[in-house]
This record gives sequence, C-alpha cells and structure tokens, in this order.
Amino acid sequence: MTFMNNIRSATKEALDRTAIIAKFLCCLHFTANYLCSPTHAYGPSMLPTLNIAGDVVLVEHISPRIGKIGHGDLVLVRSPLNPNRNLTKRVVAMEGDTVTFFDASHSDSSRTAVVCLLNGAKGACLDSRR
Repeated sequence: MTFMNNIRSATKEALDRTAIIAKFLCCLHFTANYLCSPTHAYGPSMLPTLNIAGDVVLVEHISPRIGKIGHGDLVLVRSPLNPNRNLTKRVVAMEGDTVTFFDASHSDSSRTAVVCLLNGAKGACLDSRR
C-alpha cells in the first residue's frame, strides 16, 4: 500500500510540474508572438541610431496590429532578397505622402508612397527607394 501511495504522490508531483512548465511555455509563446520579443539588429544601415556591431532591440508587436505605426518609427521587415532575414528600417512616409529624393540616374524623383522605409545611413544598404 505504501508503494502505491509513493507512486501516486510521484505521479501527481510530475503532473503538477508538467502543468507549470506548460503554462510557462504558453505564456512565453504569447509574449513573443503578440506582445514583444528581443532581436539582434546589426549592420551599417541604421547608423548612428543603432550600433554597427549590433544592438539587442525589443520589438513590440502591438502597434502594427492596431495601425499605430507613424513617421520616424523603426520597423522590422523581411528582406526581399533573403526572406529568412529581418531588416531594421525607419518609416519616413505613410500611404499617400509624396517623397522626393535624389537619384543620380534620374535627377530628382518624386513618388507617392504606400509606405516608404529608409536606412539611417544613406547609401549603406538597399531601402524602398530602389
């Protein structure tokens, strides 16, 4: 009888700990996918705002869901050349804004923006002007 009580006690303890771990993992999943998540941003494109050697940035996921992205915000977007890579860009124009920039091959160019994303360091990387 004591042996069976020990097995029941150990089983209950294991189930309780498994439930705690499952709750923690659910909370972690919800936080990382819907609230915020850390990411490593590195490279010359956002100088001087972000360090070239890399900064750990906390990415907040609520603003894009409720449409609160505005001028000057830093955003994380998928690279068009490598979809497995994220790029950090600054929003300089929103839908309907006219953006004028200098392009050596076309003199001054103007375009109406859907969303215009630019690098912090001009000419360091690709942005939505290309």
